[in-house]
Amino acid sequence: MIHSMKFGQSLQELLLIRGWSAARLAKTLNIDASYVRRWIQGNRTPALHTSYIDNIAEALCDGLDRDYKKATRAALFILLGMTDESLDEATTLQNRVRQFLHESQVYTLTLDSVSRKNRKQTEAQAVVSKLLEITHREPKGLSPNQTSMKVSATTHIPPVLPHKEAILSAAITMLKSALQDQEAGNERAIYLTFQSELDYFDGYPELHHEWQQTIIQALRLGWSVSHLCRLNKNVERSLQLVNQILAWTNYSGAYTLYYFNKYGIDYPAQEIILIKRKGAIMGYATEQYKEVDAGLYLNEIGAVRVIEKYVEQMLHNTEPLIHILSQNDYFELNVSKDRKPGSHYMCAHDLSYLTVPLETMEMYMRLSIPDEHERLIHWKRIEDTVQSFYRDIQHFQMRHIYPMKAIEELVRTEKYVQNPYFRPTREDIKVHLLYLIELIQTYDRFEIALIDDHKYDLIHRAQFDIKGDHTVAIGVNPRNDIHPKVELIAIKEGTIVNAFQEYFNDIWEQINPIYRDKESIISWIKDKLVLL
Repeated sequence: MIHSMKFGQSLQELLLIRGWSAARLAKTLNIDASYVRRWIQGNRTPALHTSYIDNIAEALCDGLDRDYKKATRAALFILLGMTDESLDEATTLQNRVRQFLHESQVYTLTLDSVSRKNRKQTEAQAVVSKLLEITHREPKGLSPNQTSMKVSATTHIPPVLPHKEAILSAAITMLKSALQDQEAGNERAIYLTFQSELDYFDGYPELHHEWQQTIIQALRLGWSVSHLCRLNKNVERSLQLVNQILAWTNYSGAYTLYYFNKYGIDYPAQEIILIKRKGAIMGYATEQYKEVDAGLYLNEIGAVRVIEKYVEQMLHNTEPLIHILSQNDYFELNVSKDRKPGSHYMCAHDLSYLTVPLETMEMYMRLSIPDEHERLIHWKRIEDTVQSFYRDIQHFQMRHIYPMKAIEELVRTEKYVQNPYFRPTREDIKVHLLYLIELIQTYDRFEIALIDDHKYDLIHRAQFDIKGDHTVAIGVNPRNDIHPKVELIAIKEGTIVNAFQEYFNDIWEQINPIYRDKESIISWIKDKLVLL
């Protein structure tokens, strides 16, 4: 029984017997509750090199030797296939719980490994250059009398799209055709909805790649994309939106994401993909309740205009999820978000000013901002944020992710990667790195992780700063030298803030454990200090 039970199921059984919630276990382990929920849901499994299994077993067995916990002990014995007589000094209840979780952990990780291997083999067979040929294959489930819907950039799109593959191919064709139209003028606008439980392209990786590239090309050419989504409690679905935000932001064209809440309300999926003044695809769930499986293509100007008005009315009654900020507004946001107590997760391309001693930071400000009035405004913001940092570091988890090369470049060139105005001396750099070591050693809840060049792609898209469960501040990096501006964004909707926390946690878990270990990181920084 143990070997065939997944880790999430095993943990859930233990929590039910103990009468604990995921939040209760998370608090006991001093980790974020989203970690435990992801374990239970089967979205993640603790790695073998971590101490999570030992800590969980210790937490769940604490106090079970008391008389009033006899019923709980008995329930555990039944789950573990044990009796009181089977316990001895070598085999305690805690050891049996640890073994139970470990065997489930190994079983689940083995399944995950096989799944990843199969998925990689499948993805390796995909050839994007033959995309339309792949798209035109007869989809599974069609009767012999049904013909596969072949759609390409040069073919006519039929009015009825009888299956999902045809809808996706037609959407790509419609968009590519619009991009080639030199007479689009000022009407270069795309409207999309995301109301279904599943994204349009789930299960179609080749088509998804082609769609992403086509949308990005539209944004590069200055087209606007208005994206309306329905938010719910589906974490994986929210993570798709996080990736969409990071992938479609900071181009010549504007990407705007709007949202409305429909928690607890379920209805057949309906989606719209519309190119203003060009065409529209209406997708419907006719058999697959949670995703579109049939659609209609409209290109008659009157019909398209009707759908445009309908979508515009939908957008009028929603809220923007992404707030584009000026630099000054971004600075003010950092202060206001940090005034609220809470955890702090940062993913940055250079060391945060929070790791710089206040005296050194004050000197940097004098050097970089000659105007006294402007300098005082910035200095007040920094003081407020630092004060919040020291208030929270004693009570909440704080994790920062930095690239190794940021520290290596600082030591080698005596310049900050993204703060060229600071102009530190060798002594300033020593003071900064020693202070960073002091923060790591002094505060148990403050951790940093270092990303090497092999994993740098995990953070190359953007820098982001998550405070509590209420705010994400994002800086999306320039896409090229022609468009060098960093796009500054704020998101304050709780569902997507939580999704960003999951996104951060996923990056954190993918970093080599030695580059998350405090002693190893301190030793590595000390090695760099020797070079100064």
